[in-house]
Amino acid sequence: MSATRAPSRWSDDAFLDRLRLEGDAPADDCYAEILASSGDFAGLFEHLNADDTPVPDGAPAPLKAFFTEFSRTPTPNGQPVEWQRLKRGEDVFSTHACCSALVLLTSSLPAGYAAPNLSKVLVLSGNLNNHPYKRLLGVLQMVVNVTYPGGFAPNGKALITAPKLRLLHAGVRQIVRRHLPDYESQYGVPVNHEDMLATLMGFSLLVVRGLQQLGVGLSDADAEHYFYLWRIYALAMGVHPPGAPDSTDYLPADLTEAEEFYRAYARRHYRKASENPEGVELTRANLLLLRHLLGRPVLKLMGLGSADRIYMQLMLGVDGLMQRGVAPVTWHTIAMRTCVTLPRIWTRLTTLANRDSSRHHHERVSQLVFQGMIDRNLGGQVTFLIPDSLSDLHALTTSVDMPYGERRIAQRRAQESDIPFPNRRARPDRRLAFRQTFWRTRH
Repeated sequence: MSATRAPSRWSDDAFLDRLRLEGDAPADDCYAEILASSGDFAGLFEHLNADDTPVPDGAPAPLKAFFTEFSRTPTPNGQPVEWQRLKRGEDVFSTHACCSALVLLTSSLPAGYAAPNLSKVLVLSGNLNNHPYKRLLGVLQMVVNVTYPGGFAPNGKALITAPKLRLLHAGVRQIVRRHLPDYESQYGVPVNHEDMLATLMGFSLLVVRGLQQLGVGLSDADAEHYFYLWRIYALAMGVHPPGAPDSTDYLPADLTEAEEFYRAYARRHYRKASENPEGVELTRANLLLLRHLLGRPVLKLMGLGSADRIYMQLMLGVDGLMQRGVAPVTWHTIAMRTCVTLPRIWTRLTTLANRDSSRHHHERVSQLVFQGMIDRNLGGQVTFLIPDSLSDLHALTTSVDMPYGERRIAQRRAQESDIPFPNRRARPDRRLAFRQTFWRTRH
């Protein structure tokens, strides 16, 4: 019988409570310095494209200084990073990109929605519940940047993304304090170290566990390499003791410690649906997005019309679905067999047709999700904006163009608003003309 580890500080409430009192002082100081020198962020901050130069031309001096200091390759505990392990971690995402996107939708994002301390902050930005694909694209862009080959080398995408997000979180902290005055006394510092660590665990621990649950062939060694990559990124994101940027004291050493931490986080912060309406709404919107991406007519004919809830139930479990206000699939066993068997048949047919059959059968389903997200990335790269107000935060959710159908509706509304109200009814009304024609034929 294998030995089990004794409980450590990762399940110690006193240690985790201390993490809730710590934010990101350097990012907050940079934010405050720029705000004090300019009085307003309007016109100061340009959009920072996710793959452009770290600092736009004409950026304020404090912003340039922040990027210069915090865009360096982390040195955990004063030692150089293990580049080969980073390379192995990057390969995990590039090999399983489609299934990783599916796990992000069915596990990583909805897992955090069960915690009111996270969901209350997320709904502040507006439109996350109505247009969750925008948040998903932002998350996907961040994951792609972190796992991009050479992302932790000088001027690498991971090192460019980290300080942008740190400044974004600094703006969010100020906005939460203005608009949710009771938040800090109840939950601690907004975007604190414990919440940041849980979020990063969602992109690392939950992703590798989800991939292993799907059975796509991810080894334990590669899972640890992927976690190591995100551990280094956590240092770049400022998750460390104050004044010790190279210390890993605030980071689980491996997946075993990460699981202990996440179990403790769920125990401490997850709430039932009746106590977390924001989380229920975010989960509902997330499920609708997944249903839209998977709900192709051919899938319904194949019996995969409920694949959205089936996969989410596979990742979160029945209790996890109910905790987020989602009714579980009662015929789960049969439905899960359908979700597994039909993609296998699909894979077999592609083999007979001499097409690429190297992908796992779950890759076939998750490819629809991944391609669906790519189809909706009409605006190209997601942009990051350092927010100063709720309107700035709302702009973050509109930095990616809407899907075609929603864009047409918005365009029609905009055209309608340009027409003076008395003149609107003067235009031909096709529905009215149809009704008049219809009733004339009845006389």
